[in-house]
Amino acid sequence: MRIAFEEIEETSSVAHDIAFHMTDWLSDIRDLQETYSNIENLSSDEIRSFVYKFLAHVPNHLNAAMKLSGIGKVEDVFQVGIFEDDYK
Repeated sequence: MRIAFEEIEETSSVAHDIAFHMTDWLSDIRDLQETYSNIENLSSDEIRSFVYKFLAHVPNHLNAAMKLSGIGKVEDVFQVGIFEDDYK
């Protein structure tokens, strides 16, 4: 993945960081697939636990990769107040 961004003349450091942010959460993807494949056998507590863990880890990596790749900054496209400090 790093090489793909170096080929477009991205700095080695930025290319490395993009690759890191796009791969550090691969185990979360496996957990997501496992959760959805087995969701009828999971308790509500197990489902919530997975969702909280996933949301605490994956979006930050995706947001960083988005910014580093030049796509742009994170926006509140669904207008749910993601930049506000309240939690509900």
